[in-house]
Amino acid sequence: MKIKTAIIAVVVVAIIVVAGVAVVLWPTGTPAPAKVIYWTQIAPVNQKAALLAGTVDAAVGWEPYSSDAILNGNSSAVIWSDQIWPHHPCCVIAVKYSTSFPANATNINLVERVVKADIVATQWILETIQEGSGANYTMMLNMGAAFSGTSPTVVQDALNHIEYQYQITQSSKDGMANFTGMFDSLGQTIVGHGGYSNITNFVNGITNTSYVSQAMDIAPSATILGTIRLGYLNGDLHQFARVVAMNTTLWGGQTLFHKYGVAITSPAPMANGGAVMDAFAGGNIDMGYLGCPPAILRRINVGTPITIIAMVNNEGSALVARYPIHSLAELNGKLVATPGPASIQHLLLLYYATQNGYTVKLKGT
Repeated sequence: MKIKTAIIAVVVVAIIVVAGVAVVLWPTGTPAPAKVIYWTQIAPVNQKAALLAGTVDAAVGWEPYSSDAILNGNSSAVIWSDQIWPHHPCCVIAVKYSTSFPANATNINLVERVVKADIVATQWILETIQEGSGANYTMMLNMGAAFSGTSPTVVQDALNHIEYQYQITQSSKDGMANFTGMFDSLGQTIVGHGGYSNITNFVNGITNTSYVSQAMDIAPSATILGTIRLGYLNGDLHQFARVVAMNTTLWGGQTLFHKYGVAITSPAPMANGGAVMDAFAGGNIDMGYLGCPPAILRRINVGTPITIIAMVNNEGSALVARYPIHSLAELNGKLVATPGPASIQHLLLLYYATQNGYTVKLKGT
C-alpha cells in the first residue's frame, strides 16, 4: 500500500460561475496580480541541501531525493506525480544504433541480453519488496542507500512511491502520448512530431516491444559476447534494476549483465535525461536509462534517433517545499529547483503550475 500525502490549497479572491466557466473578480480597474513561479536547475542529489540552505523554496526531484527532503530536509510534499498522472510512465531503456554500433544481429542480441538482465533484476526487486523483510530485503535497502547516498530508511520510504515494470503496455504508450501532447500545449515542441503524422504514430514509431518479448527466452551465457556502453542517472532509484544487476554478490560473483553475456561500460552517472540524450547524440553510449519525457522531447526537437525498448518504472516524483510552505499558492513568486528542461520533473512543474494559472519562468527572467 502506498502512503502519499499532499496538502493542496488554492486561494481564490472571489469566483462566480457563468455558463459553467469560473471567472475571478478583482476590484474595478485593478488588474489581477501576476501568478509566477521561478525555476532553477539543480540535480536532485543536491536539492535537499538547497532546500535546507534556503536557496530555493521548493524542488521537484526523483526518488529517493524527494523522500529524503521530506524525512531529513524540513520539507513536505505539495503533490506527488501520481496524484496528477496516476500510474504514469517514467523511466525507460532506450537504444541508439549508429555506424559504430550498427543494428546487426550480433548487436541486437546484445541489447536483448541487457534487457534480459534488467527484467531479472526488476523481478528480484518486486519479489524482495513483497517479502518486506529478511536478508535480501536488508541488502536491497543497503544497495539503494549506497547508490543514492541516502539511508536505508529513506530508500524504504522511497520504494512506496515507485512502481517498477519492464513491459511497454498500451497504458505506457498512452502515457507517452499524453506527455507529448503536454509538450505541444506548453509550447515545448518546435518541429511537429519527429516526421510522424500524429502523436499516436510518433509514440508507436519510437517504441519497440519486441526486445522484451525476445529477451524472455534468453538463457545465461558461459562467455562474454560483447560490450554495451550504458548510460544512467545519478542516484535515481527509478533505475534501481541497473544497480541490482551490477551487484556481484547476488549473482555468483559476477554481474547479472555478465551472466547473460554482456560486458557493461558506463560514463559517469548523468545529472538528467537531457544529458543521457546528449550522450546518445554524441555517440558516447549505445543504451541508456532515462525518463521518457526527455527521450520524447529530444527525439522531436533534436532528432536523436533513439528507440524506447523497455519500461523501467511508473511514478516516483514529487514537488516538495521547505517549511512552512505547504501549497502551490504559497509558491507564488518563489524559486523551485528542477533537474532541468525536458525532465519529467520539470514537465510536472510546468504542467501543474500552468493548470493552476501560473506562469513558470527561468530565474532572472
